[in-house]
Amino acid sequence: MYKHLTGIIITIAVMVAAIPSHTNAESLNNKQEVYKFLQNAFHTQVSLSEEERSMKEVDELLDPYFSEEAKADFLDENLVSENGKYFTLGSDAAAYYIPFFTYSDSTKVVKEGSKIYVYEYFPENNDGPVAYEGHYEGLLLAEQEGEFKVAKFLGENIPEKILKKAESNEEAATQSSFKTPENPNWINKPSYQFGFLLNPFDALFRSGSMLLTDNKQGIIALFEHQELNGQLASN
Repeated sequence: MYKHLTGIIITIAVMVAAIPSHTNAESLNNKQEVYKFLQNAFHTQVSLSEEERSMKEVDELLDPYFSEEAKADFLDENLVSENGKYFTLGSDAAAYYIPFFTYSDSTKVVKEGSKIYVYEYFPENNDGPVAYEGHYEGLLLAEQEGEFKVAKFLGENIPEKILKKAESNEEAATQSSFKTPENPNWINKPSYQFGFLLNPFDALFRSGSMLLTDNKQGIIALFEHQELNGQLASN
């Protein structure tokens, strides 16, 4: 028995060790996964300023998150070398970094075919070390060999059709939220609750039928049936 238990523990440990630490770019199926992927990509960019590395190490760190074009844009703008080693210099307004998204409802994620657009509008800011006017910042993620990667830094150049698509999605979500059904009032009726205690299967069957048909006569009949059960129980 102990041999079998030891084998199971070893198998689980191997499986856990094989799980990658970063979000798999193949599984960007919802906003939260996209957010996590971009946060990891940003942390990877920032990590290049923490220590000197070889060019091969720099490339391997960025490769899971950035296409060759996006990687080249970032490195050309930010990478410096010294004694054959490479690193980046920190800055409050460095180009080709993942934008400082809030990862909230303000951060829009729009999927179109094999592409994912991520953008956010940043209101005007006159406080702090960096002041700026109100503007959009966005990214394009594209599928390459079965994996999504940051393919392009869009800046303010968000396609108009993507902006409109995001607006229409928000309107549809708002409208559907008003259609969320609430518990019907008859569930809270004492006659229904008392009848449920007496005969739960009968009450569930009848209430299920009423929810499906939405028949007012059926509701009245249910009340009468439950009230009759209450009168019989009190006799």
